[in-house]
Amino acid sequence: MSEREEGQRLRVLVISPRLPTADRPGSMAPALRQIESLRALGLEMIVQDMQGLPVVKYGPAVPRMRSKLKDVDLVHAHFGYCGWIGRMQHRKPLVISFMGDDLLGTPGPTGKTTWFSRLMVKFNQRLALWSDEVIVKSQEMADVIRPARCHVVPNGVDTNHFRPIPKEEARQRLGLKADQLYVLFPGDPSNPRKGFALAEAARLEAEKRVGRPVETLVLWGKRPDDVPYCMNACDAMWMTSFIEGSPNVVKEAMACNVPIAAVPVGDVAWLLQGASGYKVCDRDPLELGAAMAGMLTKSADVGGRESIFRLGLGMEQVAHRIVGIYRTALENKGRQIGKTIPTATIGEEGR
Repeated sequence: MSEREEGQRLRVLVISPRLPTADRPGSMAPALRQIESLRALGLEMIVQDMQGLPVVKYGPAVPRMRSKLKDVDLVHAHFGYCGWIGRMQHRKPLVISFMGDDLLGTPGPTGKTTWFSRLMVKFNQRLALWSDEVIVKSQEMADVIRPARCHVVPNGVDTNHFRPIPKEEARQRLGLKADQLYVLFPGDPSNPRKGFALAEAARLEAEKRVGRPVETLVLWGKRPDDVPYCMNACDAMWMTSFIEGSPNVVKEAMACNVPIAAVPVGDVAWLLQGASGYKVCDRDPLELGAAMAGMLTKSADVGGRESIFRLGLGMEQVAHRIVGIYRTALENKGRQIGKTIPTATIGEEGR
């Protein structure tokens, strides 16, 4: 008899910002993939995502959560706001995954964090101390919530979905020109946090150096099924954000073996360290442009996909770490529940 059949499955209530759908991609696709990877291990994941008008939607979320508690073993909240909802109860262990700007702040147009986001960081530092287990995406985030104990677990990558695809095939699917140089911008250009102005200045520098037009392909708003094709259709990608935790788009591009010219934001320098075909630069358009020009003119081996597995960032690898954290939360709460929990290794904390 398999492990899943030996006992009743562990049941987890997931509280999350609105998850993506086919007609509304959104930014929570990595959380959805994590939920699906945990289901694949045999856990029962009951999802309560935040739908409705901003601010107003959080009030009704508390009674909705409480009505589900009798049917679950623990609560896993994604993002700080959802963590506060999860903390409105003490019957079940609470695991919180902080996502990025809930601990690092949200930049305004000048790149400086806003006063409100700095206030929310203060609240979330306190919330981390009141939680049973905390997950953060990078060591930078872990440092923010000291002395609270946490697990540094970047989101995993679905390497079946994000994989190398022939450039010709990807461009044909998207209707792109076969002989054009394309560089991918992975965020919303109107969001000051993503640093589009820096990427555009660096693109112009790269264009001068290669002596031919370089076109920007914007990833924002693309359907999830098209994202791997957008990555593989491009010759390289930018990462110019002011603030990130562990940017999923970098790991996804690595899994596609797409070169990246990046600034040292979040854990990007750690992700790209030792991988061929990548360059981390100062926040300088001339340096970034020169790095990008080299990627556009020189054929080189790209070792991003190999690095994803070496770093333990495959989707199933990360799912086992999350299960280990669930086990720790239950054991520390003193619960002997007789439920099936897949064998997992928590792994090394920090780097």
